[in-house]
Amino acid sequence: MTRNGRIARLPREVREPLNRRLQDGERGLRLVEWLNSVPEARTAQSPASDGNPFSEQDVCEWEQGGFREWLGQQAALEQVRQLSAEVAELEQAADGALTEKLPQFLTAQYVVAAKAAIRQAAGGAVDLKTLQALCHDAVALRRADQNAEWLQIEREKLELLKTKAAQCDRDAEVVKSQYTIEEQNAMLREILK
Repeated sequence: MTRNGRIARLPREVREPLNRRLQDGERGLRLVEWLNSVPEARTAQSPASDGNPFSEQDVCEWEQGGFREWLGQQAALEQVRQLSAEVAELEQAADGALTEKLPQFLTAQYVVAAKAAIRQAAGGAVDLKTLQALCHDAVALRRADQNAEWLQIEREKLELLKTKAAQCDRDAEVVKSQYTIEEQNAMLREILK
């Protein structure tokens, strides 16, 4: 839902410092005086306000709605920043793409869990459902390994195609530099016969 209060209609360049001041604990008349002193806030006042300055009530309404939404957005942004920093740190520690190492880690954890399940059932036979689940999971892990191998093969094929295309470009430049246009056209006619 889009907010439509007096402060919500202000440009972002005014709302942002207002939100920062609210976040820093500034309240009351001092904040209202600041808001009314901002030229962009004065020019953005709606005709419905009859040119009346902003009041403590306007700020209070914004604080209960738009400011709370802004705080939630700031918290989400901070979480994304922290997650990005943590992922970068993990990738650095993993010496490369973490996603390439994650399957091995998960496979090792799966082996530990499977051994624990088998030890737990040591008093009796492992039931059929447990074996089916283990088999299903093992197949899924192998499929993921095969997909990773297939992706690597496709990457290598792409690199080979790039190398061949670059070589063709170099060969074409050599031909262009050695023969006149008439000779090149004659060669093409000969090839296309």
